[in-house]
Amino acid sequence: MKKIVESYRRRLAAEDGWVLKRGAQLRIALCYPNFYSIGMANLGFQAMYEICNNITDVSCERVFLPDSAGSMRGASPTVREGSSNDHRRDGSGDEGALPNGRAKAPRHPRAGSGYDVRPNRSGDAPIDEMREYERTRTPLLSLESHSPVRDFDVVAFSISFETDYVNMARMMQMSGVPVWSKDRTRHDPLIVMGGASSFLNPEPIADFTDVIAVGEGEILGPKLVDVIFENGSKEEILTALARQGRGFYVPAFYEVSYHDDETVAAYRATEDGVPARVGRAISAENPKEGSLRRAIRREQKDLIDQLRRDEVFAPSTTIFAPQAEMGDRFLIEISRGCSQGCRFCWAGYNYWPPRVVPARDILAKARAWRSKTDKIGLVSTAVCDHPEISEILQGLRAMDYRISVSSLRLDQISDELLDALVESRDQQIAVAPETGSDRLRRVINKNLTNDEIVDICGAVFDRGMLTIKLYMMVGLPTETDEDLEEMIVLVERIKDRMLEAGKRFGRAGKIIPSLNGFVPKPNTPFQWEPICEEKELKRRLKFVSKKLARIPNVEVRAMSARIAHEQALFSSGDRRIARVIEATARLDGDLNAAIRETAVDLHFHTSRRRAFDEILPWDIIDSGISRDFMQQEDERAHEARSTAPCPSVNQCTRCGVCPTTWLGEAPAALVQLKAFATAAHPAV
Repeated sequence: MKKIVESYRRRLAAEDGWVLKRGAQLRIALCYPNFYSIGMANLGFQAMYEICNNITDVSCERVFLPDSAGSMRGASPTVREGSSNDHRRDGSGDEGALPNGRAKAPRHPRAGSGYDVRPNRSGDAPIDEMREYERTRTPLLSLESHSPVRDFDVVAFSISFETDYVNMARMMQMSGVPVWSKDRTRHDPLIVMGGASSFLNPEPIADFTDVIAVGEGEILGPKLVDVIFENGSKEEILTALARQGRGFYVPAFYEVSYHDDETVAAYRATEDGVPARVGRAISAENPKEGSLRRAIRREQKDLIDQLRRDEVFAPSTTIFAPQAEMGDRFLIEISRGCSQGCRFCWAGYNYWPPRVVPARDILAKARAWRSKTDKIGLVSTAVCDHPEISEILQGLRAMDYRISVSSLRLDQISDELLDALVESRDQQIAVAPETGSDRLRRVINKNLTNDEIVDICGAVFDRGMLTIKLYMMVGLPTETDEDLEEMIVLVERIKDRMLEAGKRFGRAGKIIPSLNGFVPKPNTPFQWEPICEEKELKRRLKFVSKKLARIPNVEVRAMSARIAHEQALFSSGDRRIARVIEATARLDGDLNAAIRETAVDLHFHTSRRRAFDEILPWDIIDSGISRDFMQQEDERAHEARSTAPCPSVNQCTRCGVCPTTWLGEAPAALVQLKAFATAAHPAV
């Protein structure tokens, strides 16, 4: 145990901004089920740490999956593939910035970054924390006070990626907390799950979890604390949360039945006052993107002032952690959601309606952090959709910030943003053509042609940024070999345009296609689609990879078909998948052995086309978007018909999400779900 505590103390010594509140009435262990270097790059995780510690009588400490020798070598911390040779990919972790339907390789630190591969300030080599935990049989500890996790009142998991479900079970096993909620008593901590995965399909871990926060943490976190303080027993707390009607899902209060064909027959609420479906709670006390854009265009000063009048909570870096991925820069979320409606993208749909943080609040936070770093990362699914992006860029450049973005939608790249990236000495930019076929792009509702993509990439190259990363998907619905061939032709054209620009700069760059298997995501128009059969997906990935690898100045990176199928299982499975997750964690990450032990039919959950009238496992969550709209979008996809972007106007009820988040007393130009009152426990 001594070595673990020393390792944690060195980590804290390298940070700036962490807190430890002794003697608090309520203690929360905020768990990120992956390595420290990954968790500390997650803005949702940092935001919840800030929110909880700003509440009187609450102490919040962080907990991570212990680093291991495997993490230092770049191995996956989640599931391993037994004897399969299919698990080959580079260790760059670049898929981590893709909040959509692309499959992700399991998250792990990049070579050359993160705590695992850097010396610490004392010059000591980092220890293999996982091995030390196992050797000493030490229960999992919190980072700040090194307290056993099982001693906290609440253990809250922030889960962004379904592949981390296995890590959640592993951390509970290490903590000595019973994994199954039915096995826990009143003496065990309350187990809470939140994060992006709670929006999608929490059913695979429903039987592990006491309560699932369905929605955005900045309003659900304080409400959770209020309910805990206002009630006595765990049963009273869970009942009070479930009866909110929106935002909190208590799985134990719902009984699931199945048809003879194993599909879900019904969800039945077993407690009085519990809703049939749990609505998601969104925090939208910020301007709706389209409303602010129109007000600016029309020079409606009073409306602009109204939209900007209150300070908006913007998730951002709270703890400066240089040993984390992207730890050298200040990260801030500038907007949430995307108006484009790409049919594979869960982030676009599950964060509808699109909302923005006013430039004033973004620049104020950036100004406060300027003394710590000259690098800033703008986090958004659609950076240039922000109506005030010009003001934001001008303000940051005036502060001499080096600006970076995770990836850009090709049709939103502006000259002003490119100039800012050039000033920041960014030598690489990431864009997402998704596929090489104009037809297939209409299928996924990404309305760009190959000619436009080449021209836009040319504008990047002409500014001297000669290396470009291309996010592309294989295995999309209706995809043919002709579509795959067009992907190769498109990369060739982009490479030729790069070499043409490179002649003027006296150097050549590199084109980096990142190939990802398509995984159907819940609450998107493709939720009824099957994943491409594993053997066929492997063939397609190999076909494209081999052809791209022959092109000079092209460095292809491809994930495995097996990983895509693992994600599909955890993404689309029902409650019965919990047995697979628990067994995988218990069997040291061996998914194949877990499947053999549980006899779960993977193909039933991943490889069949679901009927439109089938009750889906994630239907217990009401996203607010109408089923008719989703079905229509899936049908239009098969006809290769595009749909116009979300107009973000007050009168539009096309998808149905805006009326479900509307308040009668809200200003007409805002979409707003009023934050729950926290007067009983105000911020410190």
